[in-house]
Amino acid sequence: MTETVIPRRIGFKSVFILLMTVSLGLLLLSKPLISAGLPKEWSIFLATGISTSLGLSLVLLKIEGPVEDPSIKKKRLWLGVVVSFAISFVLAFAVKG
Repeated sequence: MTETVIPRRIGFKSVFILLMTVSLGLLLLSKPLISAGLPKEWSIFLATGISTSLGLSLVLLKIEGPVEDPSIKKKRLWLGVVVSFAISFVLAFAVKG
């Protein structure tokens, strides 16, 4: 089977791990960033972006079919980072409530 940048299917285990990573990242990173002097929106943006990047990279590279091709690994890593920070931006700034 050929390797693709985006896995064909993502399982429940991957979704659970991603949600746990994001939740823990927000709990552990947002308060120290606020204490460092960042506004609340920026600390949520950075905490969500960093934790989602780590979680999505873990899911794409390790859990959903490990890949051997280095170019596919690099593309999956960049995909995880770009998607994570884009979603984080929308959550922190565009959907103010």
